[in-house]
Amino acid sequence: MLFIESTSLNRADAKSLALYQAIRQKLESDPDRVLRFQDALAWVRKFQPSMPEVPYLAEWERLLQAAIHSEEAARRMLDWMVSTNEHAITMRSCSPFSQVLTTKERTEVLVRFARDAHGRGYEGDCRAG
Repeated sequence: MLFIESTSLNRADAKSLALYQAIRQKLESDPDRVLRFQDALAWVRKFQPSMPEVPYLAEWERLLQAAIHSEEAARRMLDWMVSTNEHAITMRSCSPFSQVLTTKERTEVLVRFARDAHGRGYEGDCRAG
């Protein structure tokens, strides 16, 4: 089940959190999650040289390398991915996990978020995209 932990998040941050909760849930149940971590690490390494001004990519690289080699580090990263602290919110803005959810799964999360966002009174429109 997906949920938003904090009502102090703005709409964009809450939507990002909803997507990351779905990503985390999928990764937790994926027996091949180390392969997903390796795919994410390859994405980071592909874009990091062309975007050196984005220090978060280096941090994602460090987190992913640790998660690939340690179940404990993987668990910490998965928990951290859905944190509502400012640093985690910022790190979600340069996500290496864009390929984890299928288009259908992503759409389902965004439709559910739009419905829930309207009930929570987030400002702005509540369309799924």
